Amino acid sequence: MAIYIIDAFNLFHKIKNLKKSNSPHQDLIIYIHKYKLTGSQKNKVIIVFDGYKQQSFINYNFEILFSYQNSADNVIKNLIDKYVNKNEVFVVSDDIEIRNFAKSRNARSIKIEEFLEKKEKHKTAVADDKNISYTLQREITEELKKIWLKGKDL
Repeated sequence: MAIYIIDAFNLFHKIKNLKKSNSPHQDLIIYIHKYKLTGSQKNKVIIVFDGYKQQSFINYNFEILFSYQNSADNVIKNLIDKYVNKNEVFVVSDDIEIRNFAKSRNARSIKIEEFLEKKEKHKTAVADDKNISYTLQREITEELKKIWLKGKDL
């Protein structure tokens, strides 16, 4: 199981669609879930926001943390240190200090751009799954006609 620790606002500011959001916290969570940016649902996802909790969120089994009076960077560093198997930890941030800290602890770090590339791969995979040949479409149609229209005049 992979553990993703995400620097929320660092990611949020790189997503053009979310810049005018009225609920950036929730929209970021929905975006990550929608494009399966953290892979399997079995992976643990911890999203760290600066500041105080302002509303309730849809969480899709993500752990949502707020730094309160601390900084999100310190919260992320503490989380990295918390895990024994650091090679399972993926820290998503463009913050050089956080990335270097993760590497010094043998955790993996992912730049925001790399993380967002998963969205494009997901969109392509979904599009590829929807495209089937005309021949296969006809075969499926004929098979369904046999099943559903059995004994009916066409």
